[in-house]
Amino acid sequence: MSKPRRILIVGNFGRKGLYRRYFNTEAKLANGFIRSGHHVLNFSDRDHAREATIWGTQKAGRRKLALQLLEVATHYQPHMILFSHVDLLPNSLFQQLRDTTPDVKLAALCVDALFRDATIARFVARAQEMDTAFITTGDRVLLKELGLPGGRLYFLPNPVDESMESERAFEVRREDLGFDGQFLGTGIDKREAQLDAIQVGLPAGYRFHCGGKAYASERIDSTAFLLKLADSAVCPNLPLDDLNTKQLHKLYSSDRIAQTLGQGVTTLTIKACQLSELYEDGVVEYENRASLVEHMRDLFHDDEKRRRIGERGHFIAHSRTNATRIANYILSRTMGEGNPEIFWDGSPV
Repeated sequence: MSKPRRILIVGNFGRKGLYRRYFNTEAKLANGFIRSGHHVLNFSDRDHAREATIWGTQKAGRRKLALQLLEVATHYQPHMILFSHVDLLPNSLFQQLRDTTPDVKLAALCVDALFRDATIARFVARAQEMDTAFITTGDRVLLKELGLPGGRLYFLPNPVDESMESERAFEVRREDLGFDGQFLGTGIDKREAQLDAIQVGLPAGYRFHCGGKAYASERIDSTAFLLKLADSAVCPNLPLDDLNTKQLHKLYSSDRIAQTLGQGVTTLTIKACQLSELYEDGVVEYENRASLVEHMRDLFHDDEKRRRIGERGHFIAHSRTNATRIANYILSRTMGEGNPEIFWDGSPV
């Protein structure tokens, strides 16, 4: 373990929503730092902005939000500040933080896809002011095109947290689970077309469930979401548009991949994203919609195989991409200290 550090994480910790997304990436990384012996303060930027004025809006509270963060950093004197998607903060604030906290290191985090043009533009502008930046896409060619100074940008796997993803669906027989297959997520873009193709191709008696806003279903949050996720034998990790190669970037996935693997659900993911480079035989890769259905039919009829793959994916996710390992990786790269064991390309772009 490195010397104990004071770490300030600035991101959306969801007080307004009463912590319904308590298992988001920022919260997992906070746990990871703490498990490694560091002290962590979680600063919820959107909540502070809303609470800063009588109008209760983020826009009206932006100026006071910046002043409050500056004051926190001044008295806390963090060794590192990790910024998530902090679009309410002006980029001019980062130099002010360095002025008031001379030894601080600044790091930025992006968990959105590269095809989210506006989000990525804001991330790049923010990353220009950082010592390091981390992103959940591993296509080094595309990352170079972002134009950041060399040696600053790193790939970041989606973290798993043992205290959040605590179920083990692979231990349960398919027949004893609520569903043979399930997708929980939005139906935007081409998602519902993919779900239509799945349901048309599945055998009679296959219990496939769609929820979490797909087909105008109700959103599921909090512990209910994690438990629902673990009540299925398999889960297709669907991209927004499986036919658009410009959206299928190497190693990119939403945090669903960490949630399903972490809960021991056998996960099927599109081959173009090359996630087997991270998870090896702990995921099932499919070429297209037809092969996805074929794999789902195969796992329906071979439950031992399904359970074996689910156990392998669960083991890899919890042992190789857990929040503690990833937090140590962020800290070591940002502070320029140590060389923790990792299982992905940790060299900068």
